[in-house]
Amino acid sequence: MSSPHATEDAIFHGPLGRWAGWILGSVVAADLFAMMVLTFLDVSGRKLFTSPIYGAYEVTEFMMGVLIFCALPLVTAREGHVTIDIMDHFVPRGAMKGQRIFISLLSAAVLGVIAWRLWVLSVSHLETTEVTMTLHIPHGPFTRAFSIMAGLATLACLAVAWDYVRGWRVAHDMSHGAGAGSA
Repeated sequence: MSSPHATEDAIFHGPLGRWAGWILGSVVAADLFAMMVLTFLDVSGRKLFTSPIYGAYEVTEFMMGVLIFCALPLVTAREGHVTIDIMDHFVPRGAMKGQRIFISLLSAAVLGVIAWRLWVLSVSHLETTEVTMTLHIPHGPFTRAFSIMAGLATLACLAVAWDYVRGWRVAHDMSHGAGAGSA
């Protein structure tokens, strides 16, 4: 159950969170469509004309990174990650809220470390002007953007934890049906 103060696409509360969610959702959709078109054209060119698109593999790699890191804050805010609920039936109903808060804070810490390490890597990439082998696409801007997206996912985890603290989200027993992010 999401907060009554936000829409499903919001990363966090308020117009900025809704705007960021809409932008990221649009980028993810456009990226996925472009990746599909590029793959179709590359395979068609390879099979029909024995001439694949030059550098399509490199472009697809970066597009996959954009897809993953732009979707990460959205999936995090919706609590849509794959979960393993094998131990959930051992958690007393009264402790479920605390469990969700703990997991959200732990996830925020892990995502914060990922954001930090990607930022450090992006500094290195920008200083050394590291590029791909075939198309010479610079790595730096991508690792910097991925770091920022991991940072947004960190904020989304903190917002989810805060929603549980405030009672705006209800922790459901995920081992018996719909989870916290389900309708």
